[in-house]
Amino acid sequence: MYHPDGEAILNKIAHVTKFETFNEQEIIDFLSKNKVDGIILRAPAKITPAILDACKDVKAISGAGVGLDNIDVAYATKKGIRVLHAPKVNSQATAEHAVSLILAAMKDIPLFHNETKQGNFGYRDGNFTRELYQKKLGLIGFGSIAQKVAKIMKYGFDMDIIVYVRTIHEERKRIAESLDVELTMSMDEVFQKSDIVSLHIPLNNKTKELIDRKYFKMMKPSAVLINTARGGVINEDDLVSALKNKQIHRAGIDVFDNEPPAKDHPFFDLDEIVFTPHVGGISLEAARAMSMITAENLAKAINGEELETIANRKELTNIK
Repeated sequence: MYHPDGEAILNKIAHVTKFETFNEQEIIDFLSKNKVDGIILRAPAKITPAILDACKDVKAISGAGVGLDNIDVAYATKKGIRVLHAPKVNSQATAEHAVSLILAAMKDIPLFHNETKQGNFGYRDGNFTRELYQKKLGLIGFGSIAQKVAKIMKYGFDMDIIVYVRTIHEERKRIAESLDVELTMSMDEVFQKSDIVSLHIPLNNKTKELIDRKYFKMMKPSAVLINTARGGVINEDDLVSALKNKQIHRAGIDVFDNEPPAKDHPFFDLDEIVFTPHVGGISLEAARAMSMITAENLAKAINGEELETIANRKELTNIK
């Protein structure tokens, strides 16, 4: 769990077994020998078909965040198991982190920090930071996190904001008008026009490595790419090439395709990337709220209560 208060709730209502590392066979063996009613997992742990085959008593499984890309939801549905995601209580934290990465990349904060720490105060000479004021921000996706980013950047930096969405319906129009942002169904347009592009899309079969060399070639050489969504939505090799070839200026990355990344991950050789270890959504405030709600909702799901956070609720109804 992200916070001890969530664990405290679970410990009051159930006998809890905690696995500190993800070992598929160890989990399968435990499920085969014990009656388990529910499971909560955090990445990089996964719920695979083999684990689901061992879930003879499991009624509900919950991720510890909004994303469900580490759970085989379709197979869990076939098994009649409820799959929950955490509500979007970490939207503010993730939005603030995306903005922090934008600022860090535009202001070259990590580079200046390291050079100053090494006694190279003169590094400031000839190395200029870049302003956000009235530049164009492109958002890929327009969920709660992207909307908060738009609000911060519009009112904090007077940025011109363009947002890619797959469909434009009345509710989106209303939200876009309230935030004074432009909606488009052309992702090409966002990448071509923006000074900063921030990704806010889920990882699925359609978005896997969606952001690749095609889009990097469209970007301005001065542009910055930010990813606080999922690492798998970017082709990481193409991003490395784009930065090395100066097709784009900087990147801010909170998520990796494989987590934790290998020690020799190519991102780590580039000064052009600001990176953090998937911490965007785990502010102290968000972690506490998310852990408590996750624990409470899992207990409710095990007891058969209907919840909005059951991701496969409709599919399970259709099976029945």
